[in-house]
Amino acid sequence: MILLLLILTLLSLSRGRPNSSIVNHSTQLLRRLGVKRVPFQFDPYKEGLYYTNLDQNLRQVILNARNWTQISTLSNIDFIRAHNVELGRMQQTIPASSRFPCNLSQTRSPDVASHISRLRPGDIDIVAAFGDSTIAGTGIMALGFWDLMVEYRGFAYTGDGIESWRTVLTLPNILKLYNPNLYGYAVAHSLSADVKRSRLNVAEPMLYLLDLPFQVHVLIDRLHKDPKVNIHVGPNDICSELCYWHDLEAFLRLEERQLYASFRLLRDNVPRLLINFIIQPDIDDVMNVFSEMPDDCTTKASFFCNCHGKYKQEKYYNVAKRFFDMQKSIASLPELQRDDFAIVTHEIFKNVSNLWSRNGALDKRFMANDCIHYSQLAHAVLAKLLWNNMLNQTDFTLSEARRRPFEYFLCPNADRQFLRTTGDRF
Repeated sequence: MILLLLILTLLSLSRGRPNSSIVNHSTQLLRRLGVKRVPFQFDPYKEGLYYTNLDQNLRQVILNARNWTQISTLSNIDFIRAHNVELGRMQQTIPASSRFPCNLSQTRSPDVASHISRLRPGDIDIVAAFGDSTIAGTGIMALGFWDLMVEYRGFAYTGDGIESWRTVLTLPNILKLYNPNLYGYAVAHSLSADVKRSRLNVAEPMLYLLDLPFQVHVLIDRLHKDPKVNIHVGPNDICSELCYWHDLEAFLRLEERQLYASFRLLRDNVPRLLINFIIQPDIDDVMNVFSEMPDDCTTKASFFCNCHGKYKQEKYYNVAKRFFDMQKSIASLPELQRDDFAIVTHEIFKNVSNLWSRNGALDKRFMANDCIHYSQLAHAVLAKLLWNNMLNQTDFTLSEARRRPFEYFLCPNADRQFLRTTGDRF
């Protein structure tokens, strides 16, 4: 059984009443990772890994509040969806008379693949995902301020599979066509805490690459406990973390150490694993997106990416550049590539400003209401780009074709039977 793990550029709920044992388990995982608890104080920002007693004491309160917001908002899902359709933020529905663009025959190996480079799309039995708010589906359908933090996990492009490719194009909804028994994707809009619905999508909003080892432990724990499994960050690091560090070299060293530790944990604990590692965008691309935002979006986006104003300073800009290169460097280490384990990096956010812009201005159809997270239409586009890049090198010059979910859609064929692995040409 092959586990496809989707990473990006990282408690069972009963209605409103979280299970306290899950909260305690979170604390146990933090201690296992050497993350210390410190007293909460109104003092300047601390550098490093820690949590406060206030974090621990308010964990259930915050979880209850998030769950209440989630449930109350989703009770109006039909109205929310209809309004997003009017705004052009949803992909167009593909009629039943239209066939999927690819031939779906002979896409599963007759025998279990003995080497990860011989992996066909139909060989993937389990998908899992971890990362930050993008992978959690935060704000995809939001219409106002109060529902910006609702997690539409079932629409996120990497690890979610409600409905089908005709209405919601995600990577799991593509893979389900090749293997109807695919398992692990989220089956509803839910918090990660709702294990029955989020399944192996353990993404959480506001996570940093620094938090990846914790999330890896959560995933491994779910894999071991799930009876159906035999044996998975984003721009927050440069948007909301880096600019608060005085020692920028220490920041880079810690980020590098945490990413390396996460990959090693996965290599040593999850057999027969292919990791799709989605590289965080280059700082130049991030700044280009900000420059093309209308005024109302700039105000909103600055709240979620409050570090962007500091990248005019050379020291912060240079570290953000090195952060981009560090991700690829760690993922390409020889010790992290084996016959049954591979990391494939994906730069699907390359030239991302051109992807979301038209005539030098941000196209709001691709943005959620907060102008930072992506709409369902954008998630469909990203699903197509990730799928294409799993098969072959993506052509980033086809700007208009990239913006449409079903244009320039690659398919396995006689010359391209297997998914790309690290030895392939990018």
